[in-house]
Amino acid sequence: MNRRPRLTVPLSVAPVVPLHEPDLVPEHKQAILTALRWAFAELARRDPTLLQEGEEEHISERLQQLFNERSDGNRLVPWLKTFESVTRGESQRTSDGRIGKKPDLTFRPTPYPSVINTTRWGWFVECKIISGSASVRAYRDSGVRRFSSGEYAAWMPSAAMLAYVRDGAKPMQALTPILVGQVGTKRHVAGPSDDQTESEHDRSQLAVPCVDVTLVHLWLSRS
Repeated sequence: MNRRPRLTVPLSVAPVVPLHEPDLVPEHKQAILTALRWAFAELARRDPTLLQEGEEEHISERLQQLFNERSDGNRLVPWLKTFESVTRGESQRTSDGRIGKKPDLTFRPTPYPSVINTTRWGWFVECKIISGSASVRAYRDSGVRRFSSGEYAAWMPSAAMLAYVRDGAKPMQALTPILVGQVGTKRHVAGPSDDQTESEHDRSQLAVPCVDVTLVHLWLSRS
């Protein structure tokens, strides 16, 4: 008689989730969001045409320059005074071991004692231009999905999406229809203002599971 092979792991046992890094404390997250708002407003003052017509990469590069400006040894952005230099396009390893994936901006405060490896630790921010319904779908498929699939922030419990909005769209109205039931979305809720929301994404069912990720969506507009 042929017997079925016995399962070595009961079906009730959840997949092993790789060890993850500590989340940034709320004060540091708020400092980053405040700095993003300030830099966007400063860029709107210095170069409004770039925000309205420029490419995403060029806008993100200018923001990075603003974050890292110094005078007499002091950082000009006070909210980031305890942070390391903001990096752009920093290569990361995915949850399944691929390399070369590059979130747009990475923010790191002075490392916490509980951090195991600072390369994979920090607040990773992906940037997208919003102008019309097609761009909102691209925001999900080429932005949010990179986090929900474990390509970005595989060892972090939270991260952020930054939108350069050109059509006046708001994240709660624009994102809810395209996130619900997609990209592992567990919830999508309003934030403290109408240009900010938060979504949580299940990553336990990936081929190589990693810690679930909560994304802050910050949609900034000149208007």
